[in-house]
Amino acid sequence: MLQLFIYCVFVIQIRGIFCEQVVRTLIKAKYVKDMSLFINSSPDIDQWLSLRSTKSYFDSDYEYFADLKLNNQSLAYLVDKFKAEIKFLDTNSTRKVKRLVKNGIVGKYVSYDEITEWMLKMAKENRDLVRVTRIGRSFENRQIYVLKMSSKWRSWQSKPLFLFDSGIHAREWLSVATNIFLIDKLIKQFRANDAGVVRIFQNFELHFVPLLNPDGYEYSRQSVLNRFWRKNMRQSSNGFDHTCYGVDLNRNFDHKWMVSGASANPCSEIYAGSHAASEPEIKALQDYMMRKSPKWLSHISMHSYGAIWLAPYSYSREHLPDNFQETCQKALTAIYTIEEKHGFSFRFGVASHELYEASGCSEDWSKDIAKVNHTFVIELKPDITDYSGMGFEYPEEKIHQAAIEIYDGFLEYIKTFLGSAIQNRIVNECRNRLNWIKEIQDY
Repeated sequence: MLQLFIYCVFVIQIRGIFCEQVVRTLIKAKYVKDMSLFINSSPDIDQWLSLRSTKSYFDSDYEYFADLKLNNQSLAYLVDKFKAEIKFLDTNSTRKVKRLVKNGIVGKYVSYDEITEWMLKMAKENRDLVRVTRIGRSFENRQIYVLKMSSKWRSWQSKPLFLFDSGIHAREWLSVATNIFLIDKLIKQFRANDAGVVRIFQNFELHFVPLLNPDGYEYSRQSVLNRFWRKNMRQSSNGFDHTCYGVDLNRNFDHKWMVSGASANPCSEIYAGSHAASEPEIKALQDYMMRKSPKWLSHISMHSYGAIWLAPYSYSREHLPDNFQETCQKALTAIYTIEEKHGFSFRFGVASHELYEASGCSEDWSKDIAKVNHTFVIELKPDITDYSGMGFEYPEEKIHQAAIEIYDGFLEYIKTFLGSAIQNRIVNECRNRLNWIKEIQDY
């Protein structure tokens, strides 16, 4: 076991000095339940990619894998207890994010203040198209904003709604930058009289929450030691270690809270909070959506990384949305558009099948409680099979390409709600996927 220590990167934390590394951990199916319990209960393990099936990603003798940031003691335990195979990933937690010298914030990783200023500027300069509304405050009292876009203001009250949020996990900077890119691109294309964009704004109202977790995001940006911070910034106050901070906001939604894949330990990376919707960030989003329910056609929450579109449900493998085939068709329309235009392939699947069960998540709450017709979590670039070590530190100079791919996919996705035809191959593939999932459930 001593050879494992060669690959260590020393990092200083509040509680001392630890030898940590990021590894891809592969295990057999018979160990997955016990290993999941161990990972979820361990405050020293940071899940970069939660447990998921290997079959959709690469050929392997192992059925499941996860990308984990952990110390040597935990690593040795995984190898000994669960017979895990370990692959060390090429990453560097001290790498500086390259800043490009240019005007504006589009295509860059920027601060909460810069994002807020830009959103307000967009509303001021595009009064016929854009409105910005405060929907609540974060734990550290930062404002959380939604930017709304549509044309013909007098008819807004009757239009169906779309919601795109990002930045729920602090370290996932690419999601925030992508959402900003989408807003900017849509405004420019509308001004250029792009027929597709004009039609979308004539028929729908698009809502964007670029930064749902502003406290954690700013901590991730400003902290030398915690670039990969995931949670918000709430301090523990319920009997555990009071030096532990943060709630995983994507385990805090008021739907099947703490049923699966979440932790009651405030030191855990997937701590679900003291109770459902305990966090002001989640309560703000839930309250905003419920005030407008059932007008929502779609809710997409952008994350990184992994390059996959995930449909409900996350909390259990035994349940599927009643409209799964239609949801699948819309997602694959976007995915194949991206592949045809840009040569990059996203995957699609049900969250609890592609990953592992996790409750209190956005797509499940939106589907069942807010009555949104089609909900997704989208994991942006890089792909899981990319071993370059980018992970959460996706290069700033690559933001534009990653975001334009999503833009093109989203346009075709939204157009499916306007009656654009679904390709026969997509219809057949989604029918086959549904039958396959039902066979697994029956088994």
